Amino acid sequence: MTVAAERLPVAGFVLLVGVTLVWGINWPIMKIGLDALPPFTFRAAMVPASGILILALALALGQRISAPRAAWPPLLVSALFNVTGWHAFSAFGIRAMESGRASVIAFTMPLWAALLARLFLAEPIGARRMLALILGAGGIGALLSGDFARFAAEPIGPLMMTGAAVTWAAGTLWQKRIGWAIPVLPHTGWQLLFGGLPMVVAAFVFDTAEAARWSPGIVTLVVYSIVGPLGFCYWAWYKVVTLFPTHIAAIGTLMIPVLGVASGATLLGEPFGAAEIAALVLVVGAIALTLSERTRT
Repeated sequence: MTVAAERLPVAGFVLLVGVTLVWGINWPIMKIGLDALPPFTFRAAMVPASGILILALALALGQRISAPRAAWPPLLVSALFNVTGWHAFSAFGIRAMESGRASVIAFTMPLWAALLARLFLAEPIGARRMLALILGAGGIGALLSGDFARFAAEPIGPLMMTGAAVTWAAGTLWQKRIGWAIPVLPHTGWQLLFGGLPMVVAAFVFDTAEAARWSPGIVTLVVYSIVGPLGFCYWAWYKVVTLFPTHIAAIGTLMIPVLGVASGATLLGEPFGAAEIAALVLVVGAIALTLSERTRT
């Protein structure tokens, strides 16, 4: 049964456009930050702070930030996948490869969600989904084909970005299955705070031997990341997921890798040739097939 467009809230579309734009152009910005700061330090500097910012905003708006005791275990699981896993894997992935290519691999997330739903929720994989998985694999293959020798020698970037996509997919499925007894704003804040704390510990343990270059520009970048890609976008994404069915919410992800590759080429001079175009066409086509199948069911 198709969801009638007129029944979908306009606010949801506005938030979805905002998330798409900010996350799309954030890929080269993350690359700049990770060139200056060690991965765990980069994440530790912004993720917990964005959680505190969102919790403070919730209090200022008069929202309740406490939750029933039973709500905390599933919230911690969600934070583990959506925040800790995503930010740890993606930090190392983006640092090890071009930001645009990293964004293409990351946004194979709906394909991994389809696989995880089949494995753990017994959802069938129809013909469209199977074709989507083939196209998605072809997209990643096209991305790596132009420099396969480099990938074989240094596979860490693509592997880490695949890990980021898988953890995000698992977190999205988990997010939809739980009836949350806490409003979206504090729910987002607690996830970022709890999910970011392991980054702080890891930064003290693993990053002490690597110098961090805290120039005024990097400080500005970190503050921007706290307010924009983390503070606003995490809240907006969770809000969109609650307003729209999963397949409608995921449509916004279609343009993010396109913007990621384009902004990486524009801001950092990253490659934007036949391999990148082929990968974008295949991956975006795969996501569109996955979403269209869900829309028709």
